[in-house]
Amino acid sequence: MEHIGTSGLALLREILDSCTGAERKVAEFLIVEPRTAVFCTVAELARRAGTNPPAVIRLCKRAGLSGYRELQLLLARDIYSGGEPIEPASSFELDSDQSVETIAVNLIDRTKEALDRLASLLNPRAFEEAAAAIFAAPAVAVFGLGASGLVAYDLAQKLSRLGVPCSFAFDYTMQINAACGLGPSGLAMAISYSGKTPSTVQAAEEAKKSGARLVAITSLGPSPLSRIADILLPVPATESVLRQSASVSRSTQLVTVDILHGVLVSRNIERAIPLLERSMRATHSWEKREAE
Repeated sequence: MEHIGTSGLALLREILDSCTGAERKVAEFLIVEPRTAVFCTVAELARRAGTNPPAVIRLCKRAGLSGYRELQLLLARDIYSGGEPIEPASSFELDSDQSVETIAVNLIDRTKEALDRLASLLNPRAFEEAAAAIFAAPAVAVFGLGASGLVAYDLAQKLSRLGVPCSFAFDYTMQINAACGLGPSGLAMAISYSGKTPSTVQAAEEAKKSGARLVAITSLGPSPLSRIADILLPVPATESVLRQSASVSRSTQLVTVDILHGVLVSRNIERAIPLLERSMRATHSWEKREAE
């Protein structure tokens, strides 16, 4: 799948920590000298990075690219667009001496940085493909647990308002049951920041066994979930392994869902707007009756 609109530098930064030693040499070299890839062959790039050609090819695969040519195109767009590469968000640890203002400013700044990184990873074609898959599916099953479960619930609520037949339950066994019940033309949508949540991965695997297609919202890089996804909507790696709770990652996942919802509405606007207006009137009418 081509990463139309994706920043090559942002892509390399996101997968850097998951690279092997030889792959990391290539990635670090390109982050500093992106022009090298535009004008060099695989062999020459490997020589300059102090490694071997297979490492360059493996790096492209790790980034989810079709090959070296696609990496060249992404980096060329970065160079000639004039945009500055976005640095990864700094880590943020809490301590007992921090003021409310410090905590708030740090979290807000990290969220802003993460959303900038999300924009740099945006793959418009993937969103178009996900929207088309949703419209074409007779049934959609949504999976996610914990903080990602809250995002999954939001996605299911948005789909139901658009008249899309979908299922979601906070109980993971119900998610797996739904996956087993999907038909070959069904669609599964799995949300997991790490891409390694066992029950979410199991539900996704069962959906694939049912013949359904899989859309995954997960952090970029190799993971059990991203490896089996048919359509990947990546979010940036923003959380440390030992984290207090999901915070910034939840924000980027929610914005990803909002972007997808916007695409769904805009691509089916004549049907979507009346449905959204009707559900709004119906819920407000219920609230009014409850208040009386």
